[in-house]
Parts: sequence; structure tokens; C-alpha cells
Amino acid sequence: MKTAVSGLFKSVLLGLAVLVIVGAGHSIAKADEVTITGSTTGAVTGVPQLTFAGNVNFTGTTALGIGSLSGANSLGTFFLSTAPLQPLAGAFTLNVTFTQPSGINGGQGTTYTATIQGSVSPNINQGGVNVHFSNPTQVFAFNDGTNTGSFSLTVPSDLFVQTGQAASLTAGFTGQQNPVPEPATLLLLGTGLTGVAAKLRSRKRARAKHLG
Repeated sequence: MKTAVSGLFKSVLLGLAVLVIVGAGHSIAKADEVTITGSTTGAVTGVPQLTFAGNVNFTGTTALGIGSLSGANSLGTFFLSTAPLQPLAGAFTLNVTFTQPSGINGGQGTTYTATIQGSVSPNINQGGVNVHFSNPTQVFAFNDGTNTGSFSLTVPSDLFVQTGQAASLTAGFTGQQNPVPEPATLLLLGTGLTGVAAKLRSRKRARAKHLG
């Protein structure tokens, strides 16, 4: 009996080891870095001299969980014209439409649009305007069917735009994701546990019959 139990215990350990190896291999194949892609639009109100040109296609991938959007992948560009010269104050609305990752909570499945509000105020000492974002960090959770995870997008709290000059709206982001367990892996685990339970029941009945 002791030998049989020992053999069964070894079988269970072997099955668990196989599951661990399968899981480890799957984790290696699926990196935990997050790629975000999308486009932006923006609207300035109350400040006709300030315009914003969005980016029709930005993309970025985290490295060790951290990434940035700048240059050709910035969120867009402000430009402040030189005339007419007067103190300027107004508001700014930034719309960021994500196309990757898909499955962002609260979205429409394939895309998700985030709205970030800002205010525009004059910077008389430096000759321009400040664009201020009161809630510069947005956090998102997603499940695209293959991976599940989250990422955050952070724009500068304040951006200065000088008269007659352009200023890019950059952003930083962080993120991580993990593979969604595959049905085959769950089936393997369930089948293994069912088999172990069946063997235990069979041995129990055989022992009861022998004693009877």
C-alpha cells in the first residue's frame, strides 16, 4: 500500500511539473511589455490664436514597463500665432483614441477614446500661454482575449507655448500584461486532477473489498 501511494504521489508531482513547464514556456513566448497605438484630436476654446494639430498615428512600446511618446509619436502639436496681442485664457480638450491594445474596459471593444481636459492661461512674463492639465494621468485596464493587463498615460501637468512658436505635447506611459490562460492548459489541469481522484477512489474500493 505504501508503495502504491508513493507511486501515485510521484505521478501527481510529475503532472504538476509538466503544467509548470508548459506555463513557463507560455510566459516566455508572451512578453509582458505593452504596445499602445492610436490617434489624437484636440479643440481649443476661447483662444483663437492657439491651435492644435493632432497625430493621426502614434505608437509606443514599453521597455521594462516604461515608455514615452515623443517626436513623430507625440500626441500632437500646439501653435500660438503672434496676432492679435492680448491676454489669452480658455480651455483645451484632448481626445486620445486607442486602437491597441483592444478590449479596454469601458470602450467599444476594438477602440477606446479617452478625453483629457485642460485650461489655457496667459504667461505674460515669458510671452506665451500655459496649457494646464489638472488630471494628467489616466489609467486603463484591458483584456484583448490573448492578454490581460493595464497601462497608464501621463501628459505634462503644464506645457508652455511661446508666441510664434510650436510646442509638442509629449506623454509618458507605463504598462504590463499577462497571457490569458489557454483552454488547453486548463483542460490538462482538470483532466490530471480528475484522473488522480479516480485512482484514489479505485484504490479505496479495492482495499474495502479486500478487507471485506
